[in-house]
Amino acid sequence: MIKRLLWALPVLFVLGAPARGHDPGMTVATVIAEERETLVEISIKGSDLARAAGVDLLDSEGQVDPERLAGAAAAVRTHLRATTALKADSAACPFEIVELAAVEDGVLAVLKAPCGTANAGLSYRSTLLHEINPATIQHAVLLKGDDAIPSALTQERNSLEIQAPLALSEAAARYLVSGAEHIFAGYDHVAFLLALLLWARGVWAVVKVVTAFTLSHSVALSLAALDLVSLPGGLVEPLIAASVVAVAVENFFNRRIEGRWRVAFILGFIHGFGFAGALRDIGLPQDALIIALAFFNIGVEIGQVAIVAIVVPLLLGIDRLSARSPAAPARRPALVYGVSAVISGLGGYWFIERTLLA
Repeated sequence: MIKRLLWALPVLFVLGAPARGHDPGMTVATVIAEERETLVEISIKGSDLARAAGVDLLDSEGQVDPERLAGAAAAVRTHLRATTALKADSAACPFEIVELAAVEDGVLAVLKAPCGTANAGLSYRSTLLHEINPATIQHAVLLKGDDAIPSALTQERNSLEIQAPLALSEAAARYLVSGAEHIFAGYDHVAFLLALLLWARGVWAVVKVVTAFTLSHSVALSLAALDLVSLPGGLVEPLIAASVVAVAVENFFNRRIEGRWRVAFILGFIHGFGFAGALRDIGLPQDALIIALAFFNIGVEIGQVAIVAIVVPLLLGIDRLSARSPAAPARRPALVYGVSAVISGLGGYWFIERTLLA
């Protein structure tokens, strides 16, 4: 707050000073960039804005009349929208004008946009008064974290870069880590995978299950991330919980792991749409879309392989420790039934939480 006040002092001096000769039509913008949101506070002389928007805003003393501003708000908002833009990932980021206030002889406009520093290629552009005066200058201050970065926007250079596009190597690293984090934090995905493998004892059976699950959720993730197929999260999340219950309950009636790859393949599509929901929350940079998508998927697979590499040897070790004959270890049904009961209970809770309690 103190930093913003310090930046405001020269602004107040400039906007409050009497017009001298040829007024260049100066405006001032404070761009406040947060992770998921950007605010832009623009200060404009009332006389300049009145001329640019073609409205009457001033009283007899040259001050902005709040009532006249309210009456001309639609025209002022239209002018602001036509001359101001925020872009993220090379696409327009729609903003909302949340405040329009008279401040002595000036007008303060506050814009709010649902794009922030989490978006690559984020930029702010202004041509606010260029139509009436090509020489106009907008003094912009970018507040990002603890940094305050001044800039001057002119007709020739009318945009301010808030967040640079991701380099390909940076995009790959960031989305690789995000994919791995998601599979470890996605307890429902981990529970599903564990339930699938509780009866597994041979390497080939495990490979088939994991490969089938990987193929189907990778296809679903790609289709959803590229907006080719879309399913609402309110449908996908309960279905994921139901798939956890279904696989866990099946363990009580079927010990054959050979055909489990089919179940993993079919239900993997549902989990893929769940991964896509997480990826949608993170956002995909348009300038590195394929790289980001590919490495997020690779990250998911790394996390998945790590889980399998821990769980399967652990189960085999328990088999050996509990075997009556070291030469012929076998999976104890009590172990599978006990873990399956816990997993089905968790899945049931998640289903209720995502439907009745949502």
